[in-house]
Amino acid sequence: MRHLAFSIAVVSIIGAPKANAQICLAPPSAQFPSTNSNSASASLADVFGGYLTGPTLSVTPLTARLQSQAREEARRANCKFVLFVTAKLEHKSETGGILGRVGSRAVQEGAWGAGFEASTATKRVAAYAASGAARAAADIAATTKTHDDLEVSYRLESGTGTVLKEEKAKRKAKSDGEDLLTPLVEHAAEEIAAIVAK
Repeated sequence: MRHLAFSIAVVSIIGAPKANAQICLAPPSAQFPSTNSNSASASLADVFGGYLTGPTLSVTPLTARLQSQAREEARRANCKFVLFVTAKLEHKSETGGILGRVGSRAVQEGAWGAGFEASTATKRVAAYAASGAARAAADIAATTKTHDDLEVSYRLESGTGTVLKEEKAKRKAKSDGEDLLTPLVEHAAEEIAAIVAK
């Protein structure tokens, strides 16, 4: 009987789903010409949140704008990780075009449609997060011009304030309406997810 109880306990522990790694996301700092700073910040948060949402990851948005207060808010929310994000778009050209905007809208619509095709609750949550991220990225891409530079930097800290990863990356637009944000965020999110999973 003891062996059976021990076996059940071991199976329960091994088979138990791993708890989500919670990342507290401080309000991003975003500078996008022709876009309201609050709107740009919210879009940036949506894109990062979309990529960092999954079966073993979850994002909790913070409201405190001061870094010291964001850390305290994260501590009170029992977050093991705090993420600070900054993005800056520099316009290099004044040329305009509609094709890039149409392309970015097509990406948005495709991602939105994926939300309705997802079969399970977990997949639907991830799909809706992805569709929100796609809409946010498309809104930012709509203002992008050829030769514009987008720089995204992030700093991931532990709940105790130790810097776990800090990186900066830049991408240049080859056409009007190009989505510069998604590839930069996707790369950053992969690195963040790898650290959080350890």
